Amino acid sequence: MSNPAFNDPTEHAAVRLLDNGVTLVAVTRPSARVAALTVDVAVGARYEAPKQAGLSHVLEHMVFQGCEGFESAEAVNEAAERMGTALDAWTSRDTTHFEHVVAPDRLDDAADLLGRVLRAPRFLELEAERAIILEEALDEVDERGRLIDADALSRRALWPDHPLGQSVIGERRNIERFSVADLEHHHATHYIGAGMVVGVAADAPAEALLDLVSRHFSALPAGTRTPTSAPTQTPGKSPVFVDDPRSQVDCRLAWRTPGGLHADADALTLAQLTLDDGLASRLQRRFGAQLGLAYEQWAQWERYPDCGAFEVGAVLSPAKVPVFFDEADALLAQLVAAPPARRRARARAVSGAFRVAERPRPGRGAARRRGVVSPVRGRPADGRGAARPPRRCDARADRRGCSGSA
Repeated sequence: MSNPAFNDPTEHAAVRLLDNGVTLVAVTRPSARVAALTVDVAVGARYEAPKQAGLSHVLEHMVFQGCEGFESAEAVNEAAERMGTALDAWTSRDTTHFEHVVAPDRLDDAADLLGRVLRAPRFLELEAERAIILEEALDEVDERGRLIDADALSRRALWPDHPLGQSVIGERRNIERFSVADLEHHHATHYIGAGMVVGVAADAPAEALLDLVSRHFSALPAGTRTPTSAPTQTPGKSPVFVDDPRSQVDCRLAWRTPGGLHADADALTLAQLTLDDGLASRLQRRFGAQLGLAYEQWAQWERYPDCGAFEVGAVLSPAKVPVFFDEADALLAQLVAAPPARRRARARAVSGAFRVAERPRPGRGAARRRGVVSPVRGRPADGRGAARPPRRCDARADRRGCSGSA
């Protein structure tokens, strides 16, 4: 028997646009024992010129270094953890995401703290934070300074002449050069009402949640959101191979696609769910149960409003690389020859919508805060800015990179 409270994910939702352009979204979660507050800011690698590459990520680190009423990073962190979990954040190619999960009676305090942090950060202790980020940036290169991160390599190949092809973490020479003045300018340009969405979910009426949160985000400047352009179809370099003498190969087969607003968006979503949405899905069944090809395998559709990338990947031993590409091609051909059953595909798509609502998580290539324990995944996050997906964090440290793009 279906539960009426969960038939429609939007049934208990409300949206409000503040005068300064901030979009508020509230969702009533009956019987929820915690409250969740999220903020998404339209800033990331996509909004950076080459000389700015990595600045959005550095800014994401630095906003926690003190603000009005909380004069240091320690004061911010202590206040946040008294309310519930530590503040979490990550930077992706087009978004910087912040979230805080707290006791329901501390939601007002949490919104006040996050509003202050994002509105007027102090940018203290830049040199200490810079040293941490430089350590993090080493995760993408080998001892000779060559880029070996397969996610960064594949996106560079897909979008060679566009900011979406830049590394989220950025290049070392940029990180070493960024100043407080750079941070202040980037913050004033992008941390504005017109480029911000605030989400809140708790066991309370949606309109009451909107009233509570609006008080703490209405003082942000309205600003004007920075326009972006879609990538051109410049042919990328393919295949890309980095010879790195480690025990496993991170393989990616990736294609440019239309974006999330395109008429084909639903079809691409269903293709991804059919391939990789639980152990019974086609890719997991074939690569895992039938072939024993890899411990980690995935299919994902990375989508933006005007473009996207569809990817099939796996982490496996070098001898299995040819098998991976042959089997990936065969799985995709099978999607055309034997489309998914409509009923199952619809059920999984609806289920996926609930999981997105319940478990916000960074996409591949996202860079996040260090030392944060996820309330959803229940384990330490992968390090401040570690650009790795939560499902595959255990295999990242020992691999070579190999990817194909189309």
